[in-house]
Amino acid sequence: MTISEAVAEARELPREPTAPWILAIVAILTVTWLGVIVWQIVVLPESVATHFDSSGQADGWMSKPGAIATALLIPLIVVFPMPLLSRIALRWPSLINSPNRDWWMATAPRLSRYERLMREDLWLIAAATLAVLVMANVGITQAAITSGDGVSSVYMWGTLVVLAVGIGAVIVRMLSGRYTEQADLD
Repeated sequence: MTISEAVAEARELPREPTAPWILAIVAILTVTWLGVIVWQIVVLPESVATHFDSSGQADGWMSKPGAIATALLIPLIVVFPMPLLSRIALRWPSLINSPNRDWWMATAPRLSRYERLMREDLWLIAAATLAVLVMANVGITQAAITSGDGVSSVYMWGTLVVLAVGIGAVIVRMLSGRYTEQADLD
């Protein structure tokens, strides 16, 4: 079977479902993100510090509507579409460069599974990114309702730690044999 035949056949197969625990994490973070947005709508002043230097002092400001629009649009434009990139496996598999690529592209069931594995990994990366954005928005809001001129180092450096740990965990998961040949697909 050629790759193009495997791709055509894989497109006709039902999509393998994303693991429920991954969807639960994304759902919890989404509800949290929306809750933070509502909180911002209620408590933010008309001028909001939205950028801070390395010492946590405000050095960039936005209007309240601008800050809320940014908090809404970044996840909608960047985070939530991220898992859609897994569809590349079923559209343009030649763009993929991964371990055991030829094995994964040899049959439709393998290609379908590969798309799911990629989708799950992308959902986890999206979740880590959303967690960072939620933390950043909480920090911005906390700074606005307390002093307005600085953000706590917990939010400054905590967001970086969450991102590094989250993305690091996904990478370790990916490199720990997730993309090796799977016996149930032989």
